[in-house]
Amino acid sequence: MMENGYHLYLTQDKKEYFSLPTRWRPLYFIKTDETTPRSSIAQMTLEALSGPRGTPPFQDLLPRAQRIAVIVDDLTRPTPTAEILEVLLSHLVDNGFSQEKITIIVAVGTHGALKREELEIKLGRGALSRYKVVQHNAWQADLVPIRIPDDGGVVRINPAVAQADLKVGISSVLPHGNAGYGGGPKIIMPGVCDFETIRDHHMKNMVYRRSAAGITKGNPFHEGLVKVARAVGLDFSINCVYNQKGQVIRIIAGSLEVAFAEAVGICFEKLGNKFEEKVDVTITSSYPYTHGQQVFKGLNVANIVTKNTGAILLAAPIVAPFSSEFLNSFHVVKEKSLNNPEGYIKEALSKGVPFLPDKPIDFNMAISTAFLRTKIRTILVSPLISWEEAQIMGFEYASSIEEGLRVLERSYPTANVAIFPAGGFIVPITAWEQLSDGSQDRTFKWGIQRG
Repeated sequence: MMENGYHLYLTQDKKEYFSLPTRWRPLYFIKTDETTPRSSIAQMTLEALSGPRGTPPFQDLLPRAQRIAVIVDDLTRPTPTAEILEVLLSHLVDNGFSQEKITIIVAVGTHGALKREELEIKLGRGALSRYKVVQHNAWQADLVPIRIPDDGGVVRINPAVAQADLKVGISSVLPHGNAGYGGGPKIIMPGVCDFETIRDHHMKNMVYRRSAAGITKGNPFHEGLVKVARAVGLDFSINCVYNQKGQVIRIIAGSLEVAFAEAVGICFEKLGNKFEEKVDVTITSSYPYTHGQQVFKGLNVANIVTKNTGAILLAAPIVAPFSSEFLNSFHVVKEKSLNNPEGYIKEALSKGVPFLPDKPIDFNMAISTAFLRTKIRTILVSPLISWEEAQIMGFEYASSIEEGLRVLERSYPTANVAIFPAGGFIVPITAWEQLSDGSQDRTFKWGIQRG
């Protein structure tokens, strides 16, 4: 395929090119910035440490610290953690901190633990071999209780975080379908919190209409994350901001509130896209969400922009097959609900409880999306997903983008089309639904009403 055609990203450096059917009109094509970022990750990290927002320079925070916790996200996020750690850890050693005083905590939330080779990719061999590395376990017995002010609740957090005098978080600020934006406070909550707190927060707050991508003000989901992060304490937040190709273009560091807010502003500026009308067909990639059920996040903007009578072609460049446990959970929900999964899930969410109480929260989130999203026809393309597995998740299946386009052309001989090369790098700004401050802030999604 000629490289002047349309494309989807499979990785940051790999594109899949395709042509549209003759009578299809591309209403939106989110073109990516192909220019190389002006600074390296190392240089951006150094600048962020020396010129933070809302805190003194990082070096000035060090004298009071005896134990340092460096909290990082897992492989479900594209954060260039190894490169940032190389600079950060060298800076700490240069300022007199021995390796024994520093612990790296992988904030997996309720995700699975990383294997040794995955830790090498995420942290770098040097950091992994020289420093103590702890992978958070949301179910472990020795989590440390911390009271949440003005809330009355208690959150239990990883002891390596609780015992640290200086807590540093490294994460990516990306559009998030419930939190508004990922990164920032999410490195603490859900990153290093107990399962019960994560479960109760997510199930309670995901149902609100303002719990949506691109929104922080008046977003109950985001507000709950910040409340916990403040209670736990995050002394220094390092936030990566991306262009639409998935390259880091800025690293903003400093206080949780100030640095994260500035990173969100840049994210909105770089990734915000206006949509004046809905389309018949959306062609999108789930990139950068390439780990299992995370691909459902790649559908977020497509769900918003596509007509109910339209269709979505989703390329999911996952790096490993879906787990049998996740796929079997669809059968479990159907059985428990007597084949009424929508009603069953809505009832559970109306009570703020998980419908799969013994499963990770991301299972509950992804499966609720699968069953409760508007019934837009969706064709899935992925070399690591079979036709049978796609059917279980409620999708049709195509072996390639070209095959999916041929199938859709038969149903839509003429169509207005949206093309999102990287579906996870878009903040949607819609003309038909402006969520503003006021009485609509906390209305419910999916027609859920609380008694």
